[in-house]
Amino acid sequence: MDFNFKKPSPLFVLLLILLTFTFIIVMPILSFFGIISSTQSTQDIEPLSESLFFQVFLLVFQLLSVIGLLIIIPIIWYYIINRYDFRKIFERLKLTFENIDIAFLWGIVATILIFSIFFVIEFLLIALGVNPDTLGNIQDLEKYFTPVSLFILVSVQPIAEEIFFRGFLLDKIGSFAGQNVAIFSTAVLFGLAHMSYGKIYPVLFPMIMGVLLAYVVIKTRNIYASIFAHIFFNVTSFIFYFAFKSFQP
Repeated sequence: MDFNFKKPSPLFVLLLILLTFTFIIVMPILSFFGIISSTQSTQDIEPLSESLFFQVFLLVFQLLSVIGLLIIIPIIWYYIINRYDFRKIFERLKLTFENIDIAFLWGIVATILIFSIFFVIEFLLIALGVNPDTLGNIQDLEKYFTPVSLFILVSVQPIAEEIFFRGFLLDKIGSFAGQNVAIFSTAVLFGLAHMSYGKIYPVLFPMIMGVLLAYVVIKTRNIYASIFAHIFFNVTSFIFYFAFKSFQP
């Protein structure tokens, strides 16, 4: 157990971790069940300002928020609680360039596997009468970000998400609960973090994705494998979405 209640200095770090979980897990859950209203229904949202300043501000604020919550705070935990130096922190997070080519290949394989699984599930759901608009969340993000801002967001934010879920949490949970528990619990938490969209399928799909990405990280001992896969998946989904949209009347 990392945390020592007899020492006052770690209390601040514990509060920071609780802050992270509040913003990325608790608030999305409360929003999903309507206990809080962090966003309006996407059908009721008016188009946001298209001014360059507003879009840049919104994008920078979002990226700084996820970097602070998902990268900086876990590093602070390692540094203050575990007393690791940066070399050891990178080692624990599996942020290593060793065998980066293998990690890249695993990222491609994982992306193909994720798309294949999602395609089969989505095909079956649509065949059963499920509205295709409820299966994804890009159309929801489009309410807040321009295509350029959205492309930057889906390309950069996965880095922070992977470091937190498949790096920090997978390491911490695995150290006291075992590998299998760590894989499935981080996948569930990753899904819960997507509950703010108010749809069930954009919660279940990330859970499946989280299991596969955690396995890839454990297999390669390199978090760049899941970072590559996550970015490949997001960017490819982005391209497919806007390509399909451009052909619609």
